[in-house]
Amino acid sequence: MAKFVSEHGWPSYPTWPTYKAATGPDDWSVGSLGMEFRQRHFNKTAEMTNQYGKHFRLPLSWEASTVGETFRLWQMYMYLNHVQQALCLDTAIGYWRRLRSEPQALTMGVLYWQLNDVWPGASWSGIDSAFRWKPMQYAVRRQFNDFVVQAYETKRHLEAFVVSDMPLPTTALIRVSIVRLTGAECAAAGNNNTEGSPVVWTAAKRVQVPANNAALVFNSSVSQLFGLVPNCTYDTCYVTVDAEADAAGPIAAQTQKLRSHADRFMVEYKHLKIRKPVFELSNIEQVTDSVVKFTVNVAGDASLLTYWESDLLGHFSDNFVNLAPCSSIDVEFKSDQGPVTTAEVVSSLTIHDLFDDQSDLYSPSGGCQA
Repeated sequence: MAKFVSEHGWPSYPTWPTYKAATGPDDWSVGSLGMEFRQRHFNKTAEMTNQYGKHFRLPLSWEASTVGETFRLWQMYMYLNHVQQALCLDTAIGYWRRLRSEPQALTMGVLYWQLNDVWPGASWSGIDSAFRWKPMQYAVRRQFNDFVVQAYETKRHLEAFVVSDMPLPTTALIRVSIVRLTGAECAAAGNNNTEGSPVVWTAAKRVQVPANNAALVFNSSVSQLFGLVPNCTYDTCYVTVDAEADAAGPIAAQTQKLRSHADRFMVEYKHLKIRKPVFELSNIEQVTDSVVKFTVNVAGDASLLTYWESDLLGHFSDNFVNLAPCSSIDVEFKSDQGPVTTAEVVSSLTIHDLFDDQSDLYSPSGGCQA
């Protein structure tokens, strides 16, 4: 515990568009000379891979007999590399933000290492050398919002905290839900039939939000909570917490409501029973010469640890999210290279998610480590 926490982080390689522009096909394999040249920390590849195995499915070997298989393993490794970094910073900063209400800590400052980078190699940065945002940067920005809800499991209890930077106390509506991972039936617009809905249980309450502090607003035994939904297990459902607070203080001049969302999974990601998500882009719109807006929609199966990349220079308004079944998110791409068209942005996009970037390991014949 500390009043101020500084210079902490976890490394990752640049985003794929930035990395491939500075390297060649011979470098695109796990453990290649080019990869290790850009990893300046001794034995860090082994250290990082060991951490991935604690949370995710890994192949039995990172070596392959064909160029295509080798590149596929490299893509899988890069995905885990970015996701692990984002989750690491999200967990750490969230913990220290909550400690502002702990009398023995009263933590009021967190300075992570590091913001940006000077070359396309492995580093602790959240923004790579081409100014593209890694998933980590979106997670960090989210944790430093003026109002944040967090969901964590402690000793088989699910706890939800709100963290507020507002100078005045206020109130918030907290909604806790249990959501199925797969097999939801997405209702058409105007159809109020909830049968087949991804949300299988939900409850809400209004709570007090202290000024410049963190507060515990929900606490339940995990077994009791899931006991409310007999058809849900820890590997087929997860918990979401949504919070909507009334803005207080100077920020009220900018907005009336502040919203935040958190997810909590009861088992490691490698044990979740997930399926291939189906994506659709809609509402594609040219906002300005350099800004394009679009909606990412997912069908009846959840898309976890999802992020999108563009070969264009720029960053997104939102990224690195879990998309519940039948959900959507509005996103803006902001170009750093001047005017862009909707067609250029859409054709440049790649969407990564837990299933697709590990799909080989979810197939019956896919060899993986437990």
